[in-house]
Amino acid sequence: MNRINSATEKKSRYLIKSVIKAFQILETMSRYNDEIRIKDLTKIMNMEQSTVHRFLLTLEHLGYVEQTEKNGKYRLSLKLFEIGNNLIQSLDLHSQSLPVLHELNKKIGETVHLVVLDKGEAVFVNKLATYPTLVTYSYIGKRAYAHCIASGKVLLAYLPQDELDNIIRKKGLPRFTGNTITNVEKLKEQLAEIRAEGLAYDFGELEPLVNCVAAPVKNHAGEVIAAVSVSGPANRLDLHRLREIGNEVKEAAKTISGKFGYKEN
Repeated sequence: MNRINSATEKKSRYLIKSVIKAFQILETMSRYNDEIRIKDLTKIMNMEQSTVHRFLLTLEHLGYVEQTEKNGKYRLSLKLFEIGNNLIQSLDLHSQSLPVLHELNKKIGETVHLVVLDKGEAVFVNKLATYPTLVTYSYIGKRAYAHCIASGKVLLAYLPQDELDNIIRKKGLPRFTGNTITNVEKLKEQLAEIRAEGLAYDFGELEPLVNCVAAPVKNHAGEVIAAVSVSGPANRLDLHRLREIGNEVKEAAKTISGKFGYKEN
């Protein structure tokens, strides 16, 4: 018990009190269904009004609270909802997709991935491998350039043009193998083909001799929130085989999409 208390005390030395206060203000505001006056918040927090005001100005600057023009009161913004919703969606995405990914892995007999886009990068959030596997570049939590893997290209294909251009400008199109697409126009042509077919392919573009096919997962609004992919050695997954299993990948992605309320027109 003493060791636990000692460890807790040691950690507490590194806590930033102003950050704690900021979150306490947010938590206090969350208990109010409507707006709150600085005067009332000051009383509840037992702080100086000028201090509370500075915290609110900072939180407003960061987009976490907003001041109403009508009466000058403060309320929480939707940014907190968006953060919570993203977390819930990611947790739901994992749990809702896992049975489908297991079934796809069992049926195809190759490595299956679930990938999302974060800050312009492809992030592997799930991986079901078939052993022995030659797919060594991926593990859960791994980040990769999106332009050189099938799942990443799916995620790029459905982005607004300005967002896509911004990612390309920031990340570039580095070459990893002789098959990596490094030309912007060629990439955009391929992304258009992906939107038309609903499938993306990768022929050893990140890891030599590893091919892949991927399809988009959509939510109730038709937005692409993830990609399902199947990867394996090129000698097993040639173009003919990838096209064969492409339909299975599409169906798996469609099943997961249905769990998020997506309905095809």
